[in-house]
Amino acid sequence: MNKAAILHIPASEMAYYENKDELHLQLQSAHNDLADVTVLVGEVSGNNNDSWRYESFFMQKTFATRYHDYWEVTLKLNKNEAQYVFKVTDTYGNVGLYDAQRLCEATEENANSPHGFIIENRDMRQVTQIPDWVTKTVWYQIQIDRFANGNDNLAKLSENEDNTTQILGGDLTGILSKLDYLQNLGINGIVLSSIFEGDGPFKLTTNDFYSIDSQFGNKDLFKMLVSNLHRRNMKVVLKMNLAYLSDNSRQWREILEEGQHAKYVDWFNIKGFPPKYSQDPHNKNIVRANYKFSELNPHYPTLNLKNPEVQTYLIQAIKYWVEHFEIDGLILDHADKLSREFVHLLNRNLKKMKPDFYLVGKSEMSNTSVVQLGDFDAMTDDALGNLLLNFARDKKIAASEFKYQLSRQMLAQNTKLSRVTLRTLDDLTSSRILTRCRENKALMRSLLTFMYLLKGSPAITYGTELGLSGHDFPSNLAGMDWNQEDQDDKMMRFIKVLNNFRLQNYKILSEGSFEWGQISDSYDYVSFIRRKDKRRLFALFNFGYNGIKFVLPKHAKLILGQNIIDEKSEIGQYGFVILEAYLEIISKYAFLVI
Repeated sequence: MNKAAILHIPASEMAYYENKDELHLQLQSAHNDLADVTVLVGEVSGNNNDSWRYESFFMQKTFATRYHDYWEVTLKLNKNEAQYVFKVTDTYGNVGLYDAQRLCEATEENANSPHGFIIENRDMRQVTQIPDWVTKTVWYQIQIDRFANGNDNLAKLSENEDNTTQILGGDLTGILSKLDYLQNLGINGIVLSSIFEGDGPFKLTTNDFYSIDSQFGNKDLFKMLVSNLHRRNMKVVLKMNLAYLSDNSRQWREILEEGQHAKYVDWFNIKGFPPKYSQDPHNKNIVRANYKFSELNPHYPTLNLKNPEVQTYLIQAIKYWVEHFEIDGLILDHADKLSREFVHLLNRNLKKMKPDFYLVGKSEMSNTSVVQLGDFDAMTDDALGNLLLNFARDKKIAASEFKYQLSRQMLAQNTKLSRVTLRTLDDLTSSRILTRCRENKALMRSLLTFMYLLKGSPAITYGTELGLSGHDFPSNLAGMDWNQEDQDDKMMRFIKVLNNFRLQNYKILSEGSFEWGQISDSYDYVSFIRRKDKRRLFALFNFGYNGIKFVLPKHAKLILGQNIIDEKSEIGQYGFVILEAYLEIISKYAFLVI
């Protein structure tokens, strides 16, 4: 038994409350070292003279990485304080007890004198509250200027002008006019790019968090949009950037006018007066300034988020949009620049106003540690797309390594919070998924389907259903083409089917277990099962160059598939099949791949 590899950390992603009556536990062990794990749960007592009374609960091995296995169970709790100990059996039959102080031999004496991990009584249990409606939502990310104009067609992009300065005319009225379109597509949540008064067509910097930019409309129009969305049982989330302001903001302009005596001087990180910058005469990409700025752009002065006045200003501005316009959530860019203390304070204020408010962080860093109790409800998942492409498109990693790496990503968050992770394969700042798939639409459809089968809330970017492509920002932000003759009808139908599949099966996809099935390094196929109660969804994906033959179990229902050759019982490259069956029909190896 590899004792050094056995690990459990209480009050972490390894031990958290699903609700006040259910505790989810996870144990780590060396890969293929343990044959059986049970958790013993009993009263907080026991000594060498008395028998410790406990119940045993079997733990299931749910994930495996290259070096570790992970075992999980959800316990039904009563009102009383209790303790738990793990009973571990290795592949040679050796049995041990692992508690808060030791890993010892499973003797009767040791079993009757446990030093267990403590379960608090019900009143003391801290339960992470997540907005359950998110698990039932499919998102559509909109760059407002590039989506639709309510009174006219969008202008065409000129190849002779900078994309970041061209205004195509998308506005809030245009979004209102396309709600039927979005609902018919199977969308029930929209993510809007910054609506606030700012600079350029995309409002990447903000002048005033209390104002809507006149390019898009006004507050009455925005209130009408939110009201219409809610009437259709659709949600709306805004994108905001709290890390910096525009140098056209009144706060920065006052500093330029009044210098170090300005009211807002401590809102920024200024090292000298007057604030100024200059470009290196030998390299225009190098900018020097006597104040801190962001995104390598001196027009983006960085806010001092440690200043209580700045924190109050930002929190009050956000509360304004929740109170007066009833928005459902926020995505905060540059989440890694925000302190946990600030996010905790913000989320606490928002949950008091709207208990099911959805606060999401987006970071260039894959930092899931900020998603803890009282911080963000979720982070955007940008790592999944890179991992899928490394395996499916580039063949940089084998199927087994893909399995290990995806398992690690899934283990980085607790299961409850992973249900509301915002999953994307592209967004408003990245290359389009079709471009990342090198214009291969079959690969794109396969990757989107894979994402939709995972826990989390899936999101697509405007125009994905039309086959819109584009490289890195701003090339990814082409105008939406509403000419039906130019649209990709096959992709449109596929996205509708995929969205409806997700909405109809949200329960098993957000709450069900995930179990790997057959995989092959030689043929680059992977399979897995999503399981909840007696329902089973089984998925098989072929990312290899050759077709693979398979045998379907009897009475199984084919739900969705691609590149299926019926007469050969074969799926070609980038093909997949998803079937549904019940416990008595489907097993871990329901697909017999030949």
